[in-house]
Amino acid sequence: MDEPQRFAGSPERRRFLDDWGRWLDALGLSTPFRRDCAFAAVVVALSAGLSLLPGGGAEPPGSSIDLPLPVLILLLVQAAVLCLRRVRPLWCVAAVLALQVALAVAAPEGQGLRGVALLVAVYTCGTQLPAARAYGLATLAAVVEIGSYVVLSAIPALAGASPWPLITRVSGQLILTLLLYGTAALLGRSATLRRRYTEVVELRAAEAAENLRVRTDAALAAERTRMARELHDVAAHHLTALIVQATVVERMLDRDLEAARRAAAAIRTEGKSALGNLRSVVGALRESGPAEPDDAAVPGLLGISELVANHADSRNRPTLIVSGDPGDLSAAADLTLYRVTQEALSNARDHAPGAAVTIKIDHRTEASVLEVVNGPAPAGPARTDRSHRGFGLIGMRERAGLVGAALAAGPTPDGGWSVKLTVPHKSGRRS
Repeated sequence: MDEPQRFAGSPERRRFLDDWGRWLDALGLSTPFRRDCAFAAVVVALSAGLSLLPGGGAEPPGSSIDLPLPVLILLLVQAAVLCLRRVRPLWCVAAVLALQVALAVAAPEGQGLRGVALLVAVYTCGTQLPAARAYGLATLAAVVEIGSYVVLSAIPALAGASPWPLITRVSGQLILTLLLYGTAALLGRSATLRRRYTEVVELRAAEAAENLRVRTDAALAAERTRMARELHDVAAHHLTALIVQATVVERMLDRDLEAARRAAAAIRTEGKSALGNLRSVVGALRESGPAEPDDAAVPGLLGISELVANHADSRNRPTLIVSGDPGDLSAAADLTLYRVTQEALSNARDHAPGAAVTIKIDHRTEASVLEVVNGPAPAGPARTDRSHRGFGLIGMRERAGLVGAALAAGPTPDGGWSVKLTVPHKSGRRS
């Protein structure tokens, strides 16, 4: 997993959060306000439960001093205000700060009380507000809390003594409180940045997937157009020959065989109709636009030797090995063998310029097998002028599927690449 995906969160974590959200929705907590009310209720319940422990949570365990009832009520009200933490974060912080000052007034002499509500409110501001405002509120919270303690407790207790011990103690408490609330705001800000980063990563991943789909569809459409044109050329040739032959048969008949004449005329009519329908279908498959540069007829297996020779250059000299007899290989299969060879050679030239390339065509009893293997690219500067754009495998697989062939492509043990096409013969055996 790469760094952006790892940072965005694992699938297990996302599934857990989705399940958690659905569970809260099932409980009727479908909005942020309702969920914050439930959270505030939990904090209130915990605060009330802690107040029942020895010492009321204000003194070390084992103490017999309990919190005064006004102080307990203020703590519970302060926790309840957290229901506003996301819908009105500034109001929530203001209310919690006011209650913190009231706690300083109502607390027993010499005790400094701090509930969890102020920390949660500052954290929420870090998630909801810009960084400067969030850190400003954290500083304000620390100053108000320490200032109320100094004004209400520390200064009256000074009673003419040296102020330096008080200044030292208050300075230390202020620094610690600033660190505490600053850390809460920082954690909130970090959570927000993580969430936004996750959204950006997911959005870019979706856009990349959509772009790939569009490009793949465009490549498939272009390949279908080229295949339609080639099919038209092959079919038009055979159908035209059929029409010519039927016409010749019709004209050469010396005997007055009306039935034979009608049959010959039917052959001509059917051939013309098939040719017209085929041209209509091919025209529907074509998209409007400039013609592609390879409009010439495809020679098939007979043209592979010329194709290999054309791909030979000073850095890349393919080797062609042909064995067996193709027999009655269909025109579509013949065309597929030629096009797959052409595409494999183009891929080898693009991705491994200068590498040795071997083309083997083995015409067996049951099938014709084409294998194009190139070695690893020799060391040297990478090509930057590639015109081939990497949709070759898609087109080759589609061509193979149309004639019932099997295509296998992948790396070789030495770091090269292999493309293997197995085209079954029409009847399982060649004539």
